[in-house]
Amino acid sequence: MSKASDAFENEIVTMVSKHIGESLPSTLPDWMLKEGIIPGAKIVSVDGIGSKSKDNKTDVIIKLSEGEPIKISAKLRNADYFGNWYGHKRFIAEFGTAAFERMTKASTVWANEWAKTATAPYVGVSICFGRRSGKTGQDFLDIFTADDILTVARGFGSGDHVANCMYISNNSASTIQSLINNIEEITTESVNAATESFKVAHRPINPITEGTNRGKNVYIRFKPYQKLATKTVIRNPKELFKLGEFVEVEPSALNHNHILDDLEANYNIVIPRKGR
Repeated sequence: MSKASDAFENEIVTMVSKHIGESLPSTLPDWMLKEGIIPGAKIVSVDGIGSKSKDNKTDVIIKLSEGEPIKISAKLRNADYFGNWYGHKRFIAEFGTAAFERMTKASTVWANEWAKTATAPYVGVSICFGRRSGKTGQDFLDIFTADDILTVARGFGSGDHVANCMYISNNSASTIQSLINNIEEITTESVNAATESFKVAHRPINPITEGTNRGKNVYIRFKPYQKLATKTVIRNPKELFKLGEFVEVEPSALNHNHILDDLEANYNIVIPRKGR
């Protein structure tokens, strides 16, 4: 999470903590009742858990004296992603193998097309889900289902990590009633409205300028046609992409560094890396 997102989460926690022991309003929206949240239940505790685990879609959890807790996915209005840097293990657990195969096929088509005009080298493409403009964004429903949108936004499975509402703002509400008035049900419609059409964000990583992101799992990889005769340093994307093409991958947790190592060891293609 960014510092701004952390601050927003902390604002909500601070506000709610001032009302511990007080009761929720006696009237709640129908969708909250369907989630099992009880009108008039007392606020027992509040905790910011968003940054404690990558699996947490719940950023702020408000535990109550009875019924289900209020589990808030908190987003700043300019937040781009509901699902950031999906790894293979998590992807398979949430969406299944068939969806992974659709994803790697779509990313392969995208990467080979992007290579025609790319201004920076890359050997793999990672993915995020949410808001994305321009040619690096692809409609989520090209690959996934409407139910998958809810999996990304709410979380997978059951438990405290799975959000049951979202709160999109730049500042925390100042009262519990105001918070109740402004949190929303998580639906495909509300998520699409928040992201201005839910997208898969294709994220090509430039090894020369990016460091930690090279450790993210990839959904395609660059595959040379043949091994070069001698070790050759390549920085120019046009020079790189004429040597091979992007191909599909298996869900093996392959990342950008793995591909760079393979290119150097087995194909004599050396692409400089930041920090090395």
